Amino acid sequence: MCRPFDESKIYISQYATLSKNSKGRKKQLHPDSYRTEFQRDIHRIIYSQPFRRLRHKTQVFFLPNNDHICTRMEHVFHVASASRTVARHLQLNEDLAEAIGLGHDLGHSPFGHHGEDVLKDICEDQGLDISFQHEINGLRVVDKLAELDREPESGLNLTYEVRDGIISHCGEDFGSNLITPEKEDKNLEDIKNRRDALMPITLEGCVVRFIDKIAYAGRDLEDALKAGLIEENDVPKDIIDELGNNNGEIIGRLLKDLIDTSKKHENQIGLSRTKFEALKRLIEFNYDKIYGHDKVKKFEIQAKWALEIIFEYLLKEIKRTNRFTNAGSVCLKIPVIQFLQKFVNKIKYSDNDKDEIIVLDFISGMTDNYVLESISELFVPKYIV
Repeated sequence: MCRPFDESKIYISQYATLSKNSKGRKKQLHPDSYRTEFQRDIHRIIYSQPFRRLRHKTQVFFLPNNDHICTRMEHVFHVASASRTVARHLQLNEDLAEAIGLGHDLGHSPFGHHGEDVLKDICEDQGLDISFQHEINGLRVVDKLAELDREPESGLNLTYEVRDGIISHCGEDFGSNLITPEKEDKNLEDIKNRRDALMPITLEGCVVRFIDKIAYAGRDLEDALKAGLIEENDVPKDIIDELGNNNGEIIGRLLKDLIDTSKKHENQIGLSRTKFEALKRLIEFNYDKIYGHDKVKKFEIQAKWALEIIFEYLLKEIKRTNRFTNAGSVCLKIPVIQFLQKFVNKIKYSDNDKDEIIVLDFISGMTDNYVLESISELFVPKYIV
């Protein structure tokens, strides 16, 4: 009989989250003698279809035609790798930190945060009682929508601690240089917005929450320099003096400070006040000079139109065919419609799930490239002879 892998001799901090103390999965798995439960979650995430699609999802720049510009997949690898390093030095659970890091952005829509805003507006326009936010959608993805190759059911069946880290990872909160895990368990399925997600319940989740913004701040700066949006001398000298002159220096100094500062505070994760304020200024600079740059925002209206028109078309098709169940109804032989039909049949939506939610689920999983491909399939005339 298989015995669970014992990690208690590896992660010796009294605050480390051990698999044997996990709040478990929705469906129990047979024990694995060679992997911790959180390491199994790493593998369930990286072998899933939503994870593969991250390579073609926007980080900052839509559809980058440059192999050296960061995509959403590279970002999650950066977060996961850095989180594992910090967890190791704090004697926390490296596998849990890595799993949360790899899974934290699975809920992102095509076209990054702009696409997220468009889907949020669609929710409001349709009068839905949800607000599309990638953290909330991330939990929905791993619980309901994600697929592992040829497994009969959808969803990744992850541990509670990883699911909590995903829905509570929001790195845009700059309220304090130190964060403390939540003491009370949360009913994750009841969380409807990022404010109610609160802090993660584990220190490992708090590590990922901090590193999320550390990882994108310097990387986005490098990408903006490569894209010619800014020049090196545009970056304020006080930020360079405190954090360094390139992404490697920025990451190195901030991770060292995160480790050293967290060691000084019991059951808390954070940066020194000096490094925290410098990171905050860097991200403010990025918002002002990079994310708001005309070149970054150039195609936002086209991306908005694309997502809205695909939503309208697919919603009409869902309703016309009564979710592809009408006797005698003809499913249009268009690849995106056929994929939608397979998606609906795979997920097994209930009668209580609104048609609008089904279409939002489908669109949120699209890559930037697939949005453009779908527009072409649905609206661009094709040769017939």
